[in-house]
Amino acid sequence: MKKVISIILTLCIVFGMFSLCAAAEEAPMKVLVTSDIHWRNVGSVNSEGFFRPRDSLGQMTSLTPLIVDRFFADAAASDADYVFISGDLTDSGSPADSRIFAGMLADFEAESGKQVYVIDGNHDVDMMDNVPEYASDHVLFRETYHQFGYDEALAVDEATSSYTADLKDGYRLLAVNSNKWNGHGGGAISDELLAWIETQVNAAKKDGKKIVAMMHHHIMDHFPMEQKIDDFYILDNYQEICRKFDEWNIRVTFTGHLHVSDIAKYEGVNTVYDVTTASLACYPLTYRAVTFTDRAVKIESRAIESLDVANIVPGYSDEQKEMIANDPAGYGYGCLGDSLIEDYVKNFVSAEKLIDTLGLEADSLAAKAIKKILPEVLVPLYGEGETVESMAKALGYTLPASDYETVGDLITAFFAAFVRGDEDCGGNSKEGKLFLDAAYALFATKLANESPAVKAVLSSKVASLLGLKGINNIFTRSALDKILTGIFVDKAPGDNDVTLHGYERSGSHLWQRIARFLRQIFEFFRGFFAA
Repeated sequence: MKKVISIILTLCIVFGMFSLCAAAEEAPMKVLVTSDIHWRNVGSVNSEGFFRPRDSLGQMTSLTPLIVDRFFADAAASDADYVFISGDLTDSGSPADSRIFAGMLADFEAESGKQVYVIDGNHDVDMMDNVPEYASDHVLFRETYHQFGYDEALAVDEATSSYTADLKDGYRLLAVNSNKWNGHGGGAISDELLAWIETQVNAAKKDGKKIVAMMHHHIMDHFPMEQKIDDFYILDNYQEICRKFDEWNIRVTFTGHLHVSDIAKYEGVNTVYDVTTASLACYPLTYRAVTFTDRAVKIESRAIESLDVANIVPGYSDEQKEMIANDPAGYGYGCLGDSLIEDYVKNFVSAEKLIDTLGLEADSLAAKAIKKILPEVLVPLYGEGETVESMAKALGYTLPASDYETVGDLITAFFAAFVRGDEDCGGNSKEGKLFLDAAYALFATKLANESPAVKAVLSSKVASLLGLKGINNIFTRSALDKILTGIFVDKAPGDNDVTLHGYERSGSHLWQRIARFLRQIFEFFRGFFAA
């Protein structure tokens, strides 16, 4: 009888141990990831309009003190183990601003008990040519932010201030300085830095660690032909880096710089993900909450939903304060639209620049179309007179109803969808259909007098003879639909709330758990009988 009781007790202990071990194994590593905070020490503002002041592409630098306070409060209340910041901590990169922000991070660590890890962006170290009086470098960055990764570092590359540091649950952070220091803001990983990374990969493999990477610039395209269109955001040698990271089983790299929420993947032997995070200083004021387990990396986007305007800098009206306090993302959307039209469409995106970027002949039909259509983005969509609606009526179709007032408003909606991620603005979406209908009206109206051939191609009557409705003309709508789908329809795996493949291969995962369990059982009984 005693023997039976002993067996039963032993089995109870074993299964109890198994439950405890399983529970311990499933305790995940949790990280909050933010980027491009662009914090600035602001004295006062001159608003000059409801959605002013704002910087390039709607950056709300003057509100960053409020935004950072809210982020710190949310982060402190979260169950995250760590906070990662993937560059552009301050907007100016000045030593003075950097020291103040480092002090704020130190206060956050002391109050929350959470470790912060940082790496520099172009605004932190690469502003020398643009703002000489704010000159900084990676050594000064490392000294200023020493307690946010460098004090914990296992290894530091003296040439770049890249570093590694151990995290919980067998993970190791690889923080890479991807700046080129050329005043332009672009990124690259030199042969020397790549060799240093390989050394760290070998060390991690020897130690049984899984590497999570963080840098400012992208290691893969986040929109079609990103490097060809603008190499500002992506590493010069990104294709080589993708192949190497795949070979080294670096599954997840956190990046920033583009100010959008997007996840791209590279399919090789393993699946490599580039998880870029939107700017905390811009619409839609989001950051990442990431949970790591052996089999999965779960990513959730969280938004800052309110701001405390009690300490807002002087210069904002009561109406602005109310919206900033209760709907900061809505205010950010307005800043984005204002900036997009005033700074880029009106002043920066000239027809000549676009024609040159696309490599078009100056006298080609496409070039002529751009010169005629680009200035029309501010034309009203609806109403009588020179409106898109009246152009559509003249061509025999009705423009879909919407709340958008101008073509520029519609462009803002597309760009905002790209920024917040999980965009679905192809030709079959509400915005896509409106855009295609409006584009056809503008093309048909503005180009009809170019030549008899062009007029015939764009003519509703000719299109009808070809078995097509004018609005479905293959020379306009189908081509634009492909462009919309390519840029504004998100590809797998999704951008905001998504589960990615983890670091453990499924075949070895079970055996690893069994081996760990048996070791723990052995240790338990050895200690039990020794006592």
